[in-house]
Amino acid sequence: MELLKLEKKYEGKFLSYYVATYKNKEGGIKLYELISRDKNLTIEKFHHGMPQGVGMVALSLDGERILMQKEFRMATNEWVYNFPAGLIDEGETAEIAAKRELREETGLELKEIIKTLPPSYASQGTSDEMMTIVICKVDGEIKESNHIDEEIEASWFTKSEAKKLLDDGALFSVRTQMFVYMWVNEK
Repeated sequence: MELLKLEKKYEGKFLSYYVATYKNKEGGIKLYELISRDKNLTIEKFHHGMPQGVGMVALSLDGERILMQKEFRMATNEWVYNFPAGLIDEGETAEIAAKRELREETGLELKEIIKTLPPSYASQGTSDEMMTIVICKVDGEIKESNHIDEEIEASWFTKSEAKKLLDDGALFSVRTQMFVYMWVNEK
C-alpha cells in the first residue's frame, strides 16, 4: 500500500477524523477512515511512533492481586473492565504519566516499576493512537476517581476472582482481557 493523500474531515475536542487515500498493490485506490489525537496529522507525521497514552498493569506489592477498573465507556455505552490508563501530558514520560493517572483514577501510589513495554497501537483498525504499558506494583487505599466525567470503580482481584469474571463473560477491553487471561493461567 502506498499512502497518496491524507485529508482531515472533522476536528473534535479530543479526536480528529481523517480519510487516507492509498494505492493498493494492483494500482487501485482504497479510501480508509481513521481517527487521531493529532489535530494536524500529515503524511510526513503519520508514522511518528510516539505514544499518546499510558496503561498500567498494576499488581499488589505481594503480586497476589491485580487492579482492574470497571468503567462506564461512552463509546460502547457499557461498563467495561480495564486497566487504569490515560493520556501522557506534554513533558511527561510514560512512567510519570502512569504515576499521575494511577493516583487520579484510583488514589493508589505506584511503588515499583517492573517493566515498561515499548509503545504499541491501542486500536490499529481505527486509530493511529499508541500507548505505553507500565507493569508495576502499587499500594495504598483505593479512592474514588477525581474525574467528574468518568465513572470508574477500581477494585483488587485475586486470580480466582479474575478467572470468574472471564468465565462469566464480563466485558473487558481487549488488552485487559488478554493480560488477565495469561495472568490467571500462568503456571
